[in-house]
Amino acid sequence: MKIIAGKYKNKKLISFSKNTKPTASMVLEAVFNMLYTIDGIVLDLFAGSGQYGFEALSRGASFVYFNDVDKEAYRSLLVNKSNLKLKNELKITQLDYLEALKYYRKKTLFFEIVFLDPPYQFNDEMIAELLDQVSLVSKTIVLERAKKSSVITISNKKIIKEKNYGKKKIIIYQ
Repeated sequence: MKIIAGKYKNKKLISFSKNTKPTASMVLEAVFNMLYTIDGIVLDLFAGSGQYGFEALSRGASFVYFNDVDKEAYRSLLVNKSNLKLKNELKITQLDYLEALKYYRKKTLFFEIVFLDPPYQFNDEMIAELLDQVSLVSKTIVLERAKKSSVITISNKKIIKEKNYGKKKIIIYQ
């Protein structure tokens, strides 16, 4: 895995976690092309290796919050941060996603973009609840799911893009 554009282009990212599912470069590039410009504060909630978040930093995000409850994913994030020589541009937490969202709400954070690539075992009900909660603290939500999964709507956001890439589906809410 590597960063595909921007300040850290071609820098490698590593993943120690067997639970992390890397996003193909083609999908990552398509997502960022759909988003046009990246600025402001970004959240990579189920970060894994941090592909989405580090790509956002490389392309101009002012700050990125990374979160993953998996200890090996957390270790990957710390190593990737170190390898990229990043210091004050990010914060990494190792919390359950619901606890992480409570933490961000308590800090009254509002995100320009939230990247969601939840585990495959998240069913439609769990995704709907997640989207409802994330929609309260974000302008744009990028959701990555299995291609065959349902499209979930939320009351305070519209679906502005929906595309399939191989076995994955990308849905962007705004």
